Amino acid sequence: MKNESSKTTKSLAARAMGGGLLAAVTAAGAPAAWAQESGVQVFGLMDIGVQAIKASGADTRYFVNSDGNTSSRFGVRGTEDLGGGQKVGFWLESAVSVDDGTSGATSSNNKDSVSGGLTWGRRATVQISGPWGELRLGRDYVPSFGNLTTSMHPFGTNGVGSSGLMFYPVAAGGTTARTNVRASNSIGYFTPSGINGFYAHVMVALGEQGAGPTHRDGNLQGARLGWRNEDFNVSGAMSRTRYATGDYTQSNVGATYQFGPAKLMALWGENKVGVTKTVARMLGTQWRLGPGELRLAYTWLSAKGVASDATHIAMGYVYDLSKRTALYGNVARIDNKGPAMRFNVGVASTLPGGDSGGVEAGVRHSF
Repeated sequence: MKNESSKTTKSLAARAMGGGLLAAVTAAGAPAAWAQESGVQVFGLMDIGVQAIKASGADTRYFVNSDGNTSSRFGVRGTEDLGGGQKVGFWLESAVSVDDGTSGATSSNNKDSVSGGLTWGRRATVQISGPWGELRLGRDYVPSFGNLTTSMHPFGTNGVGSSGLMFYPVAAGGTTARTNVRASNSIGYFTPSGINGFYAHVMVALGEQGAGPTHRDGNLQGARLGWRNEDFNVSGAMSRTRYATGDYTQSNVGATYQFGPAKLMALWGENKVGVTKTVARMLGTQWRLGPGELRLAYTWLSAKGVASDATHIAMGYVYDLSKRTALYGNVARIDNKGPAMRFNVGVASTLPGGDSGGVEAGVRHSF
């Protein structure tokens, strides 16, 4: 009887211990399970290199610079599957200046420095998606920015070959355009993929100003419409932002054609700021060559009421070390026409009709 009682006691103790271990293991694994279910992901990209810039009438300047190939960033994003093809997600993304560690909103050097905190200025959205498309709210890219990236321009908006050097607006008449890349307080809709190759993005955004003559400042409406297949991609876009000192309108049309290893690219863009206007046209290519990609772009710009005409030529090569890491090198030159000297690679000319040029090399790593 005593032996049976002892066995029973030991059996109950073993069960209790097993149950305790199971509960401990379950508790320890719960956060991982929740994280997997919610699909939360930390991601980022670091791009840093060295750069030399020379302009007419100015000395050569040297930099350790960020973002020569791709914009550096740090972010966290996640999705939850609601069933029936419906999902809800969030996206928080901050710019990172790798050369000095700031968030990109401020800059510093070895004499004077102002540190910026971590902000989600690149993107901060909550989105709901399904077979019907995606609805996105928060701070995000405007529709007309889509054609200025590497989808339609060999260099995108980075480095000495950046599309932004010619396709971004020039401040005029008291208006400094703030929505050529992103807009805050926005509501955006993206069509689902697979609609016979067609895609679209529409957006409205609010400036949220008080009463008075500037109450519409910062209000934006924009749209982008395109069509693509395996070899061809074409899209047109326009965004307009209201300002009491003069509205800002950005319009562009881009097209690419995959011809063997070469992607042939063409881009037209117009920026109107009040009564002023600049029009840029670009022909270029991204050409798979060896273990990397050769990039070429030639842009010519005409101006009305502001700045001057100018040309921009750029060449670069991206050498892929792996799927996540690459080396790159770029060289570019801008020539201003007439008496003005508005456009430059990075250091402004001090001579009328002057030119500027730059060369850079760096490394890009994503995680």
